[in-house]
Amino acid sequence: MALAERIPYQCLSAVEAAALLRAEPELKLFDVRDLHSYQQEHLDGAMHLTEDRVPLWLGRLPKDKPVLIYCYHGNASKTFAQMFSDFRFARVYSVDGGYRPLATALTEAAAPGGTPSAELAAFLADWQYPANDLEARGQHGLTPLMRAALQGCREIVRELLALGADVRARNDDGNTALWLGCVSRDTALVQDLIDAGIELDNRNDAGSTALMYTASSDRPELLKILLDAGADPQVRNFDDLRAVELAASRACLKLLRHTAD
Repeated sequence: MALAERIPYQCLSAVEAAALLRAEPELKLFDVRDLHSYQQEHLDGAMHLTEDRVPLWLGRLPKDKPVLIYCYHGNASKTFAQMFSDFRFARVYSVDGGYRPLATALTEAAAPGGTPSAELAAFLADWQYPANDLEARGQHGLTPLMRAALQGCREIVRELLALGADVRARNDDGNTALWLGCVSRDTALVQDLIDAGIELDNRNDAGSTALMYTASSDRPELLKILLDAGADPQVRNFDDLRAVELAASRACLKLLRHTAD
């Protein structure tokens, strides 16, 4: 008898994962962070999972049971999700952004309303966005999240993320809020976007990534954050240049020198 076709796992935003958890109480939830982090705090119902215990669960769970996996930032969870997918589990999900955004999304979902704060309402009005559309487009195709990132409005960014603003949206130049956050130089804001699962290696219409931008504009503190989060230094732009070849300072070059040929 032929083996069942393998179904690729899916990546969900924190908001999508929270909705799935609410809709499917029988879903199996795994936390693949280290044991200390799990013991400090974890989502209700989450089982701690390590690589050596994966075979146990592969043999125990029905293959049609939905499986949702989260880690710190959404990287390791993909590795574990692939394991379940390889063993023909039909519905496997990895949470983009990891534990913290998912916990926030669940808290926001449980809270009454979800109405924008007075500060966010004022921000939307100031930049001529409609009050009821968090994905509206303004000048140069900027969404409210992109605009807040560009202006360095950290608390507005956090509220928009909690309300489910789309981190995948791109402006007229093909940039996401991550690039625009790097323009603002706000390291905490950029980290919030990374924690929310924003694509690290998005290439804009010139083929450039946020990593390339931080290297070429001499922002070593942001360059390090992106590298630590897993941004790929080997990506090339349409001029066939990598971040290391665009480095504008010795500090940036030092961070990238291990990527040189």
